[in-house]
Amino acid sequence: MDKVKNKAYTYRWFVFALLILAYFFVFFHRLSPAVVKINLQEAFGMTAMQYANLNSAYFYPYAIMQIPVGILADTLGARKTSVIGCVLMALGSIFFGLSPSFNLIIAARILVGLGASVIFLSILKIQASWFEEKEFGTLTGMTTFIGNMGGAGAQGPLAFMVGLLTWRMSFIAIGVFSVVLAVALFIVVRNKPEDKGYEPIVVIKKRENEQEAGILKTLGEILKNKYMWPIIIINFLAMGVNFTITAWSIPYLTDVYGLTVKQAGGITFFYPVAAACGCMFLGIITDKIKMRKLPVIVLSIGFLICCTLIVFINNGKPPIALFSIALILSGFFLTFSVLFYSVAKDLNNPRFSGMSTSVANTAVFLGAALVPLFFGKIISKLLPTLGAQAAYHKVFLIFIFVGIVCTIISFFLMETNCKNRYYEIKNEEYKKTIFNLK
Repeated sequence: MDKVKNKAYTYRWFVFALLILAYFFVFFHRLSPAVVKINLQEAFGMTAMQYANLNSAYFYPYAIMQIPVGILADTLGARKTSVIGCVLMALGSIFFGLSPSFNLIIAARILVGLGASVIFLSILKIQASWFEEKEFGTLTGMTTFIGNMGGAGAQGPLAFMVGLLTWRMSFIAIGVFSVVLAVALFIVVRNKPEDKGYEPIVVIKKRENEQEAGILKTLGEILKNKYMWPIIIINFLAMGVNFTITAWSIPYLTDVYGLTVKQAGGITFFYPVAAACGCMFLGIITDKIKMRKLPVIVLSIGFLICCTLIVFINNGKPPIALFSIALILSGFFLTFSVLFYSVAKDLNNPRFSGMSTSVANTAVFLGAALVPLFFGKIISKLLPTLGAQAAYHKVFLIFIFVGIVCTIISFFLMETNCKNRYYEIKNEEYKKTIFNLK
Protein backbone atom coordinates (compact mmCIF):
# COMPACT_ATOMS: atom_id res chain seq x y z
CA MET A 1 0.00 0.00 0.00
CA ASP A 2 1.38 3.42 -0.98
CA LYS A 3 1.03 5.50 2.19
CA VAL A 4 1.72 8.74 0.34
CA LYS A 5 -1.13 8.25 -2.10
CA ASN A 6 -3.58 6.85 0.40
CA LYS A 7 -5.46 9.84 1.83
CA ALA A 8 -6.56 7.71 4.79
CA TYR A 9 -3.17 8.28 6.39
CA THR A 10 -3.88 12.02 6.45
CA TYR A 11 -7.61 11.94 7.20
CA ARG A 12 -7.19 9.64 10.20
CA TRP A 13 -5.43 12.44 12.10
CA PHE A 14 -8.48 14.69 11.78
CA VAL A 15 -10.61 11.87 13.20
CA PHE A 16 -8.17 11.27 16.02
CA ALA A 17 -7.75 14.99 16.82
CA LEU A 18 -11.48 15.59 17.29
CA LEU A 19 -11.88 12.55 19.50
CA ILE A 20 -9.00 13.46 21.79
CA LEU A 21 -10.42 17.00 22.04
CA ALA A 22 -13.60 15.38 23.38
CA TYR A 23 -11.41 13.40 25.78
CA PHE A 24 -9.91 16.66 27.02
CA PHE A 25 -13.34 17.56 28.41
CA VAL A 26 -13.80 14.09 29.88
CA PHE A 27 -10.89 14.81 32.24
CA PHE A 28 -11.93 18.42 32.68
CA HIS A 29 -15.31 17.37 34.06
CA ARG A 30 -13.76 14.56 36.07
CA LEU A 31 -11.59 16.88 38.17
CA SER A 32 -13.63 20.10 38.13
CA PRO A 33 -15.52 19.65 41.48
CA ALA A 34 -12.32 20.23 43.47
CA VAL A 35 -12.11 23.80 42.15
CA VAL A 36 -15.77 24.69 42.83
CA LYS A 37 -16.00 22.88 46.18
CA ILE A 38 -16.16 26.11 48.17
CA ASN A 39 -18.70 27.59 45.73
CA LEU A 40 -20.90 24.54 46.16
CA GLN A 41 -20.55 24.71 49.94
CA GLU A 42 -21.73 28.32 49.85
CA ALA A 43 -24.59 27.56 47.46
CA PHE A 44 -25.86 24.28 48.94
CA GLY A 45 -24.21 23.84 52.37
CA MET A 46 -22.30 20.82 51.05
CA THR A 47 -20.56 18.59 53.63
CA ALA A 48 -17.36 16.52 53.17
CA MET A 49 -19.41 13.36 52.66
CA GLN A 50 -21.64 15.07 50.11
CA TYR A 51 -18.51 16.22 48.29
CA ALA A 52 -17.28 12.62 48.16
CA ASN A 53 -20.69 11.54 46.80
CA LEU A 54 -20.55 14.32 44.20
CA ASN A 55 -17.21 13.05 42.90
CA SER A 56 -18.36 9.43 42.91
CA ALA A 57 -21.59 10.32 41.07
CA TYR A 58 -19.49 10.88 37.94
CA PHE A 59 -17.78 7.51 38.24
CA TYR A 60 -20.77 5.22 38.93
CA PRO A 61 -22.24 5.45 35.41
CA TYR A 62 -18.70 5.59 33.99
CA ALA A 63 -17.82 2.24 35.61
CA ILE A 64 -21.17 0.59 34.85
CA MET A 65 -21.03 1.62 31.20
CA GLN A 66 -17.53 0.39 30.34
CA ILE A 67 -18.43 -3.13 29.19
CA PRO A 68 -21.63 -1.96 27.40
CA VAL A 69 -19.56 0.77 25.72
CA GLY A 70 -17.01 -1.81 24.57
CA ILE A 71 -19.87 -3.76 23.01
CA LEU A 72 -21.30 -0.59 21.43
CA ALA A 73 -17.90 0.32 19.99
CA ASP A 74 -17.64 -3.15 18.43
CA THR A 75 -21.24 -3.15 17.10
CA LEU A 76 -22.80 0.34 16.79
CA GLY A 77 -19.42 1.85 15.99
CA ALA A 78 -17.18 4.48 17.52
CA ARG A 79 -18.68 7.34 15.51
CA LYS A 80 -22.27 7.17 16.78
CA THR A 81 -21.14 6.13 20.25
CA SER A 82 -18.83 9.14 20.66
CA VAL A 83 -21.38 11.62 19.28
CA ILE A 84 -24.07 10.44 21.71
CA GLY A 85 -21.57 10.60 24.57
CA CYS A 86 -20.47 14.14 23.72
CA VAL A 87 -24.11 15.33 23.57
CA LEU A 88 -24.88 13.80 26.99
CA MET A 89 -21.73 15.33 28.45
CA ALA A 90 -22.77 18.74 27.09
CA LEU A 91 -26.28 18.50 28.50
CA GLY A 92 -24.93 17.42 31.88
CA SER A 93 -22.55 20.38 32.00
CA ILE A 94 -25.32 22.86 31.19
CA PHE A 95 -27.63 21.19 33.71
CA PHE A 96 -24.85 21.42 36.33
CA GLY A 97 -24.66 25.18 35.82
CA LEU A 98 -28.44 25.63 36.01
CA SER A 99 -29.25 23.25 38.89
CA PRO A 100 -31.00 24.96 41.85
CA SER A 101 -30.37 22.17 44.40
CA PHE A 102 -27.62 19.77 45.47
CA ASN A 103 -29.65 16.69 44.42
CA LEU A 104 -29.93 18.08 40.89
CA ILE A 105 -26.18 18.79 40.90
CA ILE A 106 -25.68 15.08 41.62
CA ALA A 107 -28.03 14.19 38.74
CA ALA A 108 -26.08 16.49 36.43
CA ARG A 109 -22.81 14.78 37.41
CA ILE A 110 -24.35 11.39 36.67
CA LEU A 111 -25.37 12.62 33.21
CA VAL A 112 -21.88 13.99 32.56
CA GLY A 113 -20.33 10.70 33.70
CA LEU A 114 -22.69 8.75 31.44
CA GLY A 115 -21.66 10.79 28.41
CA ALA A 116 -17.97 10.82 29.28
CA SER A 117 -17.93 7.04 29.73
CA VAL A 118 -17.99 6.32 25.99
CA ILE A 119 -15.23 8.60 24.70
CA PHE A 120 -12.02 6.77 25.65
CA LEU A 121 -13.07 3.35 24.40
CA SER A 122 -14.34 4.91 21.18
CA ILE A 123 -10.86 6.37 20.70
CA LEU A 124 -9.21 2.99 21.33
CA LYS A 125 -11.54 1.40 18.78
CA ILE A 126 -10.66 4.09 16.23
CA GLN A 127 -6.97 3.52 16.94
CA ALA A 128 -7.39 -0.20 16.26
CA SER A 129 -9.14 0.51 12.94
CA TRP A 130 -7.24 3.53 11.58
CA PHE A 131 -3.71 2.91 12.92
CA GLU A 132 -1.24 0.04 12.85
CA GLU A 133 -0.55 -2.21 15.84
CA LYS A 134 2.94 -0.80 16.38
CA GLU A 135 1.45 2.69 16.88
CA PHE A 136 -1.10 1.73 19.56
CA GLY A 137 0.98 2.49 22.65
CA THR A 138 2.15 5.85 21.32
CA LEU A 139 -1.38 6.88 20.37
CA THR A 140 -2.80 5.79 23.71
CA GLY A 141 -0.10 7.87 25.38
CA MET A 142 -1.04 10.88 23.22
CA THR A 143 -4.71 10.38 24.12
CA THR A 144 -4.10 10.26 27.84
CA PHE A 145 -1.69 13.20 27.52
CA ILE A 146 -4.49 15.36 26.14
CA GLY A 147 -6.93 13.95 28.68
CA ASN A 148 -4.64 14.82 31.56
CA MET A 149 -4.17 18.31 30.14
CA GLY A 150 -7.94 18.56 30.44
CA GLY A 151 -7.46 17.65 34.08
CA ALA A 152 -4.86 20.41 34.35
CA GLY A 153 -7.40 22.78 32.80
CA ALA A 154 -9.79 21.87 35.61
CA GLN A 155 -7.33 23.23 38.17
CA GLY A 156 -5.83 26.74 37.86
CA PRO A 157 -7.48 27.72 34.52
CA LEU A 158 -10.96 26.71 35.70
CA ALA A 159 -10.43 28.68 38.93
CA PHE A 160 -9.62 31.73 36.77
CA MET A 161 -12.66 31.10 34.56
CA VAL A 162 -14.94 30.76 37.58
CA GLY A 163 -13.61 34.05 38.94
CA LEU A 164 -14.33 35.70 35.60
CA LEU A 165 -17.72 34.19 34.71
CA THR A 166 -19.01 32.58 37.97
CA TRP A 167 -19.06 28.81 38.40
CA ARG A 168 -22.55 28.45 36.88
CA MET A 169 -21.77 30.35 33.68
CA SER A 170 -18.45 28.51 33.32
CA PHE A 171 -20.14 25.09 33.15
CA ILE A 172 -22.88 26.38 30.85
CA ALA A 173 -20.26 27.78 28.44
CA ILE A 174 -18.35 24.48 28.47
CA GLY A 175 -21.60 22.62 27.72
CA VAL A 176 -22.38 24.86 24.74
CA PHE A 177 -18.91 24.28 23.30
CA SER A 178 -19.38 20.52 23.75
CA VAL A 179 -22.54 20.66 21.61
CA VAL A 180 -20.49 22.22 18.80
CA LEU A 181 -17.87 19.51 19.25
CA ALA A 182 -20.54 16.78 18.98
CA VAL A 183 -21.63 18.19 15.61
CA ALA A 184 -18.01 18.16 14.39
CA LEU A 185 -17.61 14.53 15.50
CA PHE A 186 -20.70 13.53 13.54
CA ILE A 187 -19.41 15.23 10.39
CA VAL A 188 -15.79 14.06 10.48
CA VAL A 189 -15.49 10.74 12.33
CA ARG A 190 -15.88 7.42 10.52
CA ASN A 191 -15.54 3.97 12.09
CA LYS A 192 -12.95 2.74 9.61
CA PRO A 193 -11.18 3.95 6.44
CA GLU A 194 -13.54 1.94 4.22
CA ASP A 195 -16.49 4.05 5.44
CA LYS A 196 -14.78 7.06 3.85
CA GLY A 197 -13.99 5.18 0.65
CA TYR A 198 -10.35 4.52 1.50
CA GLU A 199 -8.42 1.27 1.43
CA PRO A 200 -8.21 -0.50 4.83
CA ILE A 201 -5.18 0.30 6.96
CA VAL A 202 -5.61 -2.61 9.38
CA VAL A 203 -6.77 -5.99 8.11
CA ILE A 204 -7.90 -8.40 10.84
CA LYS A 205 -8.20 -11.89 9.42
CA LYS A 206 -10.25 -14.62 10.96
CA ARG A 207 -8.38 -17.89 11.50
CA GLU A 208 -9.45 -21.00 9.67
CA ASN A 209 -12.09 -23.05 11.47
CA GLU A 210 -12.64 -20.20 13.94
CA GLN A 211 -16.30 -19.92 14.86
CA GLU A 212 -18.00 -16.53 15.18
CA ALA A 213 -18.20 -15.82 18.91
CA GLY A 214 -21.18 -14.05 20.42
CA ILE A 215 -20.89 -11.04 22.71
CA LEU A 216 -21.44 -12.94 25.96
CA LYS A 217 -19.10 -15.74 24.95
CA THR A 218 -16.38 -13.25 24.03
CA LEU A 219 -16.84 -11.36 27.29
CA GLY A 220 -16.66 -14.61 29.25
CA GLU A 221 -13.48 -15.55 27.42
CA ILE A 222 -11.90 -12.21 28.34
CA LEU A 223 -12.83 -12.56 32.01
CA LYS A 224 -11.54 -16.16 32.09
CA ASN A 225 -8.17 -15.05 30.74
CA LYS A 226 -5.93 -15.37 33.81
CA TYR A 227 -3.52 -12.80 32.44
CA MET A 228 -6.23 -10.13 32.60
CA TRP A 229 -6.64 -10.29 36.36
CA PRO A 230 -3.38 -8.60 37.40
CA ILE A 231 -4.45 -5.73 35.12
CA ILE A 232 -7.93 -5.61 36.67
CA ILE A 233 -6.68 -5.63 40.28
CA ILE A 234 -3.97 -3.01 39.76
CA ASN A 235 -6.31 -0.75 37.79
CA PHE A 236 -8.90 -0.88 40.57
CA LEU A 237 -6.47 -0.10 43.38
CA ALA A 238 -3.97 2.26 41.76
CA MET A 239 -6.47 4.28 39.77
CA GLY A 240 -8.78 4.44 42.76
CA VAL A 241 -5.94 6.12 44.65
CA ASN A 242 -5.18 8.31 41.63
CA PHE A 243 -8.70 9.71 41.51
CA THR A 244 -8.73 10.09 45.28
CA ILE A 245 -5.66 12.29 44.96
CA THR A 246 -7.23 14.42 42.22
CA ALA A 247 -10.45 14.82 44.21
CA TRP A 248 -8.87 15.57 47.61
CA SER A 249 -5.52 17.25 46.97
CA ILE A 250 -6.98 20.78 46.93
CA PRO A 251 -9.07 20.19 50.10
CA TYR A 252 -5.97 18.67 51.74
CA LEU A 253 -3.83 21.70 50.91
CA THR A 254 -6.47 24.15 52.10
CA ASP A 255 -7.30 22.20 55.28
CA VAL A 256 -3.77 21.19 56.36
CA TYR A 257 -1.56 23.96 54.97
CA GLY A 258 -4.12 26.78 55.08
CA LEU A 259 -3.65 27.65 51.40
CA THR A 260 -6.30 29.41 49.35
CA VAL A 261 -8.05 27.47 46.58
CA LYS A 262 -6.11 29.50 44.02
CA GLN A 263 -2.78 28.70 45.69
CA ALA A 264 -3.68 25.01 46.02
CA GLY A 265 -4.82 24.91 42.40
CA GLY A 266 -1.47 26.36 41.35
CA ILE A 267 0.21 23.29 42.89
CA THR A 268 -2.28 20.60 41.88
CA PHE A 269 -2.29 21.95 38.31
CA PHE A 270 1.04 20.17 37.82
CA TYR A 271 -0.27 16.78 38.96
CA PRO A 272 -2.24 16.09 35.74
CA VAL A 273 0.48 17.84 33.71
CA ALA A 274 3.00 15.33 35.07
CA ALA A 275 0.55 12.53 34.33
CA ALA A 276 0.10 13.84 30.79
CA CYS A 277 3.85 13.88 30.22
CA GLY A 278 4.18 10.41 31.74
CA CYS A 279 1.51 8.99 29.44
CA MET A 280 3.17 10.45 26.35
CA PHE A 281 6.63 9.31 27.46
CA LEU A 282 5.50 5.77 28.32
CA GLY A 283 3.55 5.29 25.10
CA ILE A 284 6.48 6.28 22.91
CA ILE A 285 9.20 4.51 24.90
CA THR A 286 7.35 1.20 25.35
CA ASP A 287 6.51 1.05 21.64
CA LYS A 288 10.20 1.50 20.90
CA ILE A 289 11.60 -0.99 23.42
CA LYS A 290 8.70 -3.44 22.85
CA MET A 291 8.17 -3.92 26.59
CA ARG A 292 5.28 -3.06 28.90
CA LYS A 293 5.95 -4.98 32.12
CA LEU A 294 9.29 -3.56 33.29
CA PRO A 295 8.09 0.09 33.11
CA VAL A 296 5.02 -0.84 35.21
CA ILE A 297 7.23 -2.37 37.92
CA VAL A 298 9.61 0.61 38.00
CA LEU A 299 6.84 3.22 38.13
CA SER A 300 4.83 1.39 40.79
CA ILE A 301 7.94 1.37 43.01
CA GLY A 302 8.37 5.10 42.34
CA PHE A 303 4.80 5.78 43.46
CA LEU A 304 5.35 3.78 46.63
CA ILE A 305 8.43 5.88 47.47
CA CYS A 306 6.45 9.13 46.99
CA CYS A 307 3.68 7.91 49.31
CA THR A 308 6.24 6.94 51.94
CA LEU A 309 7.79 10.43 51.88
CA ILE A 310 4.41 12.13 52.32
CA VAL A 311 3.23 9.85 55.12
CA PHE A 312 6.33 9.56 57.30
CA ILE A 313 7.78 13.07 57.15
CA ASN A 314 6.27 15.28 59.86
CA ASN A 315 3.27 12.95 60.33
CA GLY A 316 1.65 13.63 56.96
CA LYS A 317 2.60 17.30 56.65
CA PRO A 318 6.00 17.47 54.97
CA PRO A 319 7.42 20.84 53.91
CA ILE A 320 5.19 22.25 51.18
CA ALA A 321 7.98 22.11 48.59
CA LEU A 322 8.64 18.42 49.31
CA PHE A 323 4.93 17.60 49.26
CA SER A 324 4.54 19.39 45.93
CA ILE A 325 7.41 17.43 44.38
CA ALA A 326 6.10 14.10 45.72
CA LEU A 327 2.59 14.91 44.50
CA ILE A 328 3.76 15.83 41.00
CA LEU A 329 6.00 12.75 40.74
CA SER A 330 3.07 10.58 41.89
CA GLY A 331 1.09 11.90 38.94
CA PHE A 332 3.91 10.80 36.64
CA PHE A 333 4.41 7.38 38.26
CA LEU A 334 0.72 6.43 38.32
CA THR A 335 0.53 6.66 34.53
CA PHE A 336 1.65 3.03 34.25
CA SER A 337 -2.05 2.13 33.93
CA VAL A 338 -2.06 3.58 30.42
CA LEU A 339 0.01 0.58 29.30
CA PHE A 340 -2.69 -1.87 30.38
CA TYR A 341 -5.00 -0.96 27.50
CA SER A 342 -2.35 -2.08 25.02
CA VAL A 343 -1.67 -5.24 27.02
CA ALA A 344 -5.39 -6.05 27.34
CA LYS A 345 -5.80 -5.65 23.59
CA ASP A 346 -2.79 -7.88 22.93
CA LEU A 347 -4.04 -10.65 25.25
CA ASN A 348 -7.47 -11.02 23.64
CA ASN A 349 -9.21 -11.57 20.31
CA PRO A 350 -8.15 -8.65 18.04
CA ARG A 351 -11.63 -8.50 16.49
CA PHE A 352 -13.05 -7.44 19.87
CA SER A 353 -10.54 -4.82 20.97
CA GLY A 354 -13.37 -2.63 22.27
CA MET A 355 -14.53 -5.27 24.73
CA SER A 356 -11.06 -6.25 25.96
CA THR A 357 -10.04 -2.66 26.69
CA SER A 358 -13.45 -1.99 28.26
CA VAL A 359 -12.85 -4.71 30.86
CA ALA A 360 -9.57 -3.05 31.86
CA ASN A 361 -11.30 0.33 31.96
CA THR A 362 -14.18 -0.98 34.08
CA ALA A 363 -11.72 -1.78 36.86
CA VAL A 364 -10.32 1.75 36.63
CA PHE A 365 -13.66 3.41 37.19
CA LEU A 366 -14.95 1.00 39.78
CA GLY A 367 -11.87 2.01 41.74
CA ALA A 368 -12.50 5.66 40.92
CA ALA A 369 -16.07 5.41 42.23
CA LEU A 370 -15.44 3.37 45.38
CA VAL A 371 -11.97 4.28 46.69
CA PRO A 372 -12.54 8.08 46.94
CA LEU A 373 -15.91 7.40 48.59
CA PHE A 374 -14.19 5.17 51.16
CA PHE A 375 -11.61 7.93 51.66
CA GLY A 376 -14.38 10.53 52.11
CA LYS A 377 -16.17 8.45 54.74
CA ILE A 378 -13.00 8.08 56.80
CA ILE A 379 -12.13 11.78 56.50
CA SER A 380 -15.67 12.80 57.55
CA LYS A 381 -15.43 10.55 60.59
CA LEU A 382 -11.93 11.56 61.70
CA LEU A 383 -11.87 15.32 60.99
CA PRO A 384 -14.05 16.38 63.94
CA THR A 385 -12.03 14.38 66.47
CA LEU A 386 -8.45 14.34 65.16
CA GLY A 387 -8.19 17.51 63.12
CA ALA A 388 -7.14 17.81 59.48
CA GLN A 389 -3.49 16.75 59.60
CA ALA A 390 -4.00 13.62 61.70
CA ALA A 391 -7.10 12.59 59.75
CA TYR A 392 -5.39 12.84 56.37
CA HIS A 393 -2.27 11.15 57.74
CA LYS A 394 -4.19 8.04 58.77
CA VAL A 395 -5.87 7.78 55.38
CA PHE A 396 -2.57 8.25 53.53
CA LEU A 397 -1.37 5.03 55.13
CA ILE A 398 -3.83 3.25 52.82
CA PHE A 399 -1.93 4.68 49.85
CA ILE A 400 1.24 2.94 51.01
CA PHE A 401 -0.62 -0.36 51.31
CA VAL A 402 -1.98 0.05 47.78
CA GLY A 403 1.51 0.85 46.47
CA ILE A 404 2.93 -2.33 48.02
CA VAL A 405 0.13 -4.53 46.64
CA CYS A 406 0.38 -3.06 43.13
CA THR A 407 4.15 -3.49 43.06
CA ILE A 408 3.87 -7.16 44.01
CA ILE A 409 1.10 -7.90 41.50
CA SER A 410 2.96 -6.11 38.70
CA PHE A 411 5.48 -9.00 38.67
CA PHE A 412 2.63 -11.28 37.53
CA LEU A 413 1.82 -9.33 34.38
CA MET A 414 2.19 -11.06 31.00
CA GLU A 415 4.72 -9.39 28.72
CA THR A 416 3.31 -9.37 25.15
CA ASN A 417 6.19 -7.42 23.60
CA CYS A 418 3.66 -5.12 21.91
CA LYS A 419 2.09 -7.80 19.70
CA ASN A 420 -1.28 -9.50 19.82
CA ARG A 421 -0.72 -12.91 21.43
CA TYR A 422 -4.32 -14.15 21.51
CA TYR A 423 -3.95 -17.02 19.07
CA GLU A 424 -0.50 -17.97 20.36
CA ILE A 425 -1.78 -18.13 23.96
CA LYS A 426 -4.92 -19.96 22.88
CA ASN A 427 -2.91 -22.57 20.99
CA GLU A 428 -0.19 -22.68 23.65
CA GLU A 429 2.36 -21.43 21.14
CA TYR A 430 3.46 -18.39 23.15
CA LYS A 431 5.99 -19.89 25.55
CA LYS A 432 6.93 -16.81 27.56
CA THR A 433 5.98 -16.96 31.22
CA ILE A 434 4.47 -14.18 33.28
CA PHE A 435 7.81 -13.73 35.04
CA ASN A 436 9.74 -12.91 31.87
CA LEU A 437 10.41 -9.22 31.36
CA LYS A 438 11.04 -9.76 27.67
